[in-house]
Amino acid sequence: MADSYQIGQDYAADPTATILRPSGELDINSRDDLHATIVEAFGTATRVVVDLADVTFIDSEALGALIDGYNIAVTTGAGFRVVNAKAGVARVLNVSGAQELFDS
Repeated sequence: MADSYQIGQDYAADPTATILRPSGELDINSRDDLHATIVEAFGTATRVVVDLADVTFIDSEALGALIDGYNIAVTTGAGFRVVNAKAGVARVLNVSGAQELFDS
């Protein structure tokens, strides 16, 4: 069965920032890849932005990978934002309280 997600990576105009653009369904099957991509991004950037505009679903496992990214940022003094969540994805972030972390 093919994966139902992709994780693209862009570099912002600011060379210290990396923008991650996952798409599709972020669930237990994508958690490890999402986590690894976030960790890798912090290896070269002091700011990581995860743009969820093309994400159609997120579960608690993928949410955990995003929270791990936030924790890395706090520990290292880096920046971490999660932006552009749509409808159901935004609801999960808000109900879980995670969006408050990502907006700080």
